Amino acid sequence: MSENKPVTAVVIGAGSRGKDAYGVYGLKYPERINFIAVAEPDQGRRRMFQEKHEVPDELAFESWEQLFKKGKIADVAFITTQDHMHYEPAIKALELEYDLLLEKPIAPTLEQCQHIENLARERGRLVQVGHVLRFSHFWKKVKEIIDSGRIGKVVHYEHSENVSYWHFGHSFVRGLYKNKADSNPLILSKCCHDLDLMQWYLGNPIEVSATGDLSFYKPENAPHDAPERCTDGCPHEEECPWYAPRFYMIAEALIRIGTETDKRLLRFGSKLLLNHRGFIKFLSLFIKPLKNVLNWQMFPATFLGSDLSVEGKMKALREGRYGLCIYNCGNDVVDHMISNFRFADGVTGTLIVHGLSEHEGRELRVFGSKGTIRGHFREYGTELTVTDLRYRNTEVVHKGRIELESGHGGSDFLLMDAFTSVLLGEKTVEEAGLTTISSAMESHYMGFAAEDSMLKKETKKIDEFRPQ
Repeated sequence: MSENKPVTAVVIGAGSRGKDAYGVYGLKYPERINFIAVAEPDQGRRRMFQEKHEVPDELAFESWEQLFKKGKIADVAFITTQDHMHYEPAIKALELEYDLLLEKPIAPTLEQCQHIENLARERGRLVQVGHVLRFSHFWKKVKEIIDSGRIGKVVHYEHSENVSYWHFGHSFVRGLYKNKADSNPLILSKCCHDLDLMQWYLGNPIEVSATGDLSFYKPENAPHDAPERCTDGCPHEEECPWYAPRFYMIAEALIRIGTETDKRLLRFGSKLLLNHRGFIKFLSLFIKPLKNVLNWQMFPATFLGSDLSVEGKMKALREGRYGLCIYNCGNDVVDHMISNFRFADGVTGTLIVHGLSEHEGRELRVFGSKGTIRGHFREYGTELTVTDLRYRNTEVVHKGRIELESGHGGSDFLLMDAFTSVLLGEKTVEEAGLTTISSAMESHYMGFAAEDSMLKKETKKIDEFRPQ
């Protein structure tokens, strides 16, 4: 491919990943990738993607089926639909000889995942699964330290995926991932990144024992006088952390991140915004940017629909899923789970996930024969330390701030840098650090096995899920 010619791409699903993650990369780096067509059933989202990427009407479609009737019209297809909608367009795209960037998890069932893997290998196509955290400077540093032998032989790896109460409420109680039948088990839909990291560091596990439950986000925990919807005049709106009109009308998710920063002035301002909206509304008469905070029109408000006016958002909350009382959403996904993996040579790994954290982020501890790694990867910053057991020296080996322009702490753009570098002929798959579809499948075997273990209350061998 010519150095002066960008990669051409079609995107199937113009939501938070297709439009707001990978699409944004294309707008910033048009010399690397050009999105020439879009398939998206929501007219507002489709039109928005069209306008930003200058996609003509004849290359904007309501469905992936309509798009693929055109044959292969680009170098790569981005499949960024909801989880349960990955399989069919992925298979068709591979049949048309597209390379793929396929959002994780690969597909809802083990059989569908394996079909995609087998077809990709048969056709010799590159399928990069959206395991973006491998490309983060933070997680690559953990890999570097483990592989260097600095902490000796790893004995135990502990990883915690702390989903904030507001994110879990939005995505897994009210949102697209609330029911396993319509998406995936929590261990796959939320922890696919974490399983991928554990496998990257420690290799393929032998067995898993998992336990979990849905114990908080359910009807019996609702106040006795709580209405069906937050918009029905809930008497608990002030003290409820999940009160929908407050959460979706103002930039609450961003503000809450600000309350956790180490910048005192920003922390003070964020708490002021969160707790004194009337005063802030008055200030917005003089400070125009505050109006954008009080009528937030980015994530997660974009999930309400294409009409992001105050009236449009309130209508969506009165009628749609995101306005329901957090305890009465009909969700069936567990809200906390622990999976214990055993690896070769007796190494153990624990993955914890829950939906009641005060902040969004991941934490890890790696215990070796010579030292320990401790770290956190949160919305407001990252830090890694290494402690030497012999001399009791603790060194900060990585410290940084999260890049908010790109999701997953900047990892979305780093993945795109690597992916396009291969498609442009700048690097090989190995040099860019891309994963093969077969490598990505290992985290899925771990996830399917852990879910089965939890449901059946028994230890499961991972080989039961790998093809023989």
